Amino acid sequence: MRIVCLIENTSETECLKSEFGLSFYLETASHKVIFDMGTGSDFWENACALGIDLSGVDLAILSHGHYDHGGGLRTFLDKNEKAPVYVQAGAFGDFYSRKPQGYAFIGLDRELERHSRLVKLQGDLTIDRELRLLSCVEGKKSGFQNRTRLCPSSTEKNMSGTLFFTNRI
Repeated sequence: MRIVCLIENTSETECLKSEFGLSFYLETASHKVIFDMGTGSDFWENACALGIDLSGVDLAILSHGHYDHGGGLRTFLDKNEKAPVYVQAGAFGDFYSRKPQGYAFIGLDRELERHSRLVKLQGDLTIDRELRLLSCVEGKKSGFQNRTRLCPSSTEKNMSGTLFFTNRI
């Protein structure tokens, strides 16, 4: 399995952009996956700079409905013409952050909520023998690992609808 960080909040080279966001490219024996898409198009530009062709990605995953993980969704949908995008059903919810001047919307672009390539999940999904998406359910065993707790405690905010990616080796 190959994992490449396409964007995050630091960069050790001027050739790659950084931002308050996150995006990973994953390659397995059978799949090319994008996991989260940062805040805008910079993840795509970094992939190009790294020689990664995201138009060949066959599936995409949004971990949760915040702009710093899914703000690049429009870029991905415009430039990749085939990959389904897996999100939890609640990913397009009302997510806000408290700021000194009031509340700021930190959710996903609502114009994309009904896009034909979005696959809205109500829980776990086994894609095939190699890939499985796990929803954020406290106390649930994944079947791939010996864990009894997959998510932060319920006191941590804005984590409902989080997707985790597992790869069976």
